[in-house]
Amino acid sequence: MTDTPVLHRDVAGPPRAATVRPLLFLVMAVCSGATVANVYLAQPLLKLFSDSLGVPHSSAGIVVTCAQFGYAAGILLLVPMGDVRRRRPLLGVMLSVTVVFLLLAAASPGLWVLAAATAAIGAATVIPQVLVPLAAELAPPEKRGSVVANVQIGLMTGIVGSRVIGGAVGQAAGWRAVYVLAAVLTAATGALAVYLLPKEGARPAMSYTSLLASLPRLVRDEPSVRHACVLHGALFGAYSATWTTLVLVLTNDHYGYSSAVAGLFGVLGLAGAVTAPWAGRFIDRKGAQPIIIASLLLTLASAGAYALGGTVLIALVVGIVLANVGVQWSQIANQARIFAYVPDARSRANTVYMVAVFLSGAISAAVASACFGSYGWGGVCVVQAVLTAIGLATVPLMRRHDRLNPLAD
Repeated sequence: MTDTPVLHRDVAGPPRAATVRPLLFLVMAVCSGATVANVYLAQPLLKLFSDSLGVPHSSAGIVVTCAQFGYAAGILLLVPMGDVRRRRPLLGVMLSVTVVFLLLAAASPGLWVLAAATAAIGAATVIPQVLVPLAAELAPPEKRGSVVANVQIGLMTGIVGSRVIGGAVGQAAGWRAVYVLAAVLTAATGALAVYLLPKEGARPAMSYTSLLASLPRLVRDEPSVRHACVLHGALFGAYSATWTTLVLVLTNDHYGYSSAVAGLFGVLGLAGAVTAPWAGRFIDRKGAQPIIIASLLLTLASAGAYALGGTVLIALVVGIVLANVGVQWSQIANQARIFAYVPDARSRANTVYMVAVFLSGAISAAVASACFGSYGWGGVCVVQAVLTAIGLATVPLMRRHDRLNPLAD
């Protein structure tokens, strides 16, 4: 096999899921939630870090930053190996490294050891980004949308749950107990997932440098990957813009909620997870296009609701729900679409896609924070609307490509 990724549309084949244990996809979802939670553990624990380690609150924030940069590095440098390495040993190594550094974090004597351990945790715990393409590979084509949706439900629940459960456990037993609990959950769910994975034969041969070098070629040669990067990158950027500054609205003079009460609004983010199974089934029947368009329209509507939500609570709640449903639907639909078009490079496609989305979210959050300072909440809502419009402008390109390159049944 050459170093250039083979890019072709999915074709009918034997029912691969027939050899997969029925419990596997559920365990993949649970494992995705448990491992992605490791990236967000520090967010509710900053005050506890500060008090325990004797550092200023502002300094404790470096732990969150290290986790995010570590996760981005792991997506770029480790996830592509899912295309050329057997997934059972690859996941086993990732899980082992994650557990070791979670325990090191729990035993950290100072802030900088904790920050370094957290960076390593972020890099190694990119397990969900290996599991999602693998789930798409193991699922029969007619159920791929549903399977991707179910794994994404686990991932989203882990993100939300890490903040809620981590904060509660940290308050009751200390922040070190949170990392010990995370190590136990990561080891238990990961070991079960690896055990249930079917054995693989030989994988394509490619050097690591050639593997990374193939990423730009994937963007150049595969329009569906470019479309997904722009479509979901713009939408996730829109989502990040308002989500990042939302707490400032909830704690301002008009609402005046405490940080603890404001944090509870994050539970509304589960609205996306609740509706994800329906979106997955719809994708399996009608394709990803309608869900992608619907997600963009929901996000545009949420910008209007958010704008009213600066002073009207029910409008703010509607905006949160619409934005979270939109971003979850978009994630599922765009991943299902690119996995169908690039069956031989799913891990690399997911790498390119997630890096683009991650960068868009980070840049948009920074722009939104600056915009909030200059123009207030209304300015942030305009940023969300403009980014969504960029996504909508890409829809005709997606529709034309799919019309000229229909997937096989």
